[in-house]
Order: sequence, then structure tokens, then C-alpha cells
Amino acid sequence: MAINLTEDAVHALNRAAAAAAREGGEAITPQNILAGAISQRDPALVDALDQLALDIGSLPEHLRDAPEVYGGHLPFTPDAHEVLGAAIESAGPERPTASTHLLLGVARAGDDGSRGVLEGWGMNEDALAAALVATDE
Repeated sequence: MAINLTEDAVHALNRAAAAAAREGGEAITPQNILAGAISQRDPALVDALDQLALDIGSLPEHLRDAPEVYGGHLPFTPDAHEVLGAAIESAGPERPTASTHLLLGVARAGDDGSRGVLEGWGMNEDALAAALVATDE
């Protein structure tokens, strides 16, 4: 399967790898993808979060300030693969996958820890999906 990622999604996944490496991880987890997507601060994602009255600053620092660059290669955990699949599905067959879709992928298919972070933040998956559609129009 070919994966078509936007530039911001590529940078978000690189940040996810940097976040995993900073934590001493040997693979990228859903929570690392969450950190990468949030830290990338894509304008569409920021707009959607603003619509939902979700303050990025209220997240723990390690989730909102992932390093920009990681020079190595880390594999994805099986749960992270599920997140990527959900993100690609969220984008649809004709559109590239963006960092907004990565966040939605975490909400839909993340592990208990990453979904727990989103729930604790007050994020509702359906509201996020609606906000992302609204920012896309």
C-alpha cells in the first residue's frame, strides 16, 4: 500500500521518532505520534483544536514540545501501525494524510495510554472529526 503523506505529516512523524528517542524508546508508539502531531502545530490542526476549546499548553510538555529532528530510524509498534492505518483511512483514498489525520488516528486506534491522554484533555473523537472536516472546507 502506498502512503501519501503531506509535508507536515512527514515532519510530525519525524518528531514522533525524536520523541521516542528522547524517552529512550526503541520504537514509535501512539503516544509518540500524538506528541509529533501536536508539536508540529499544523495550522489546520491548531484551528480544529481552537474550535474544540482545547489548549495545547495544558498538555504535558513532552507531548507538546517534541524535538523537530531525529536522524536515525525507529520502527513503529503494532499499535502505532494501527494509528497510521486509521489516519490513512481518515484521509480517504483521494487525499494525502496530514498531521490532522494522525491525531484522529490516535483518537480512533491509539493504545489505552494515548487515548487516555486525549480523554483527559477533554477531546471527543466525533467532535474532533467534525472540527477537522470544518477546517478542511
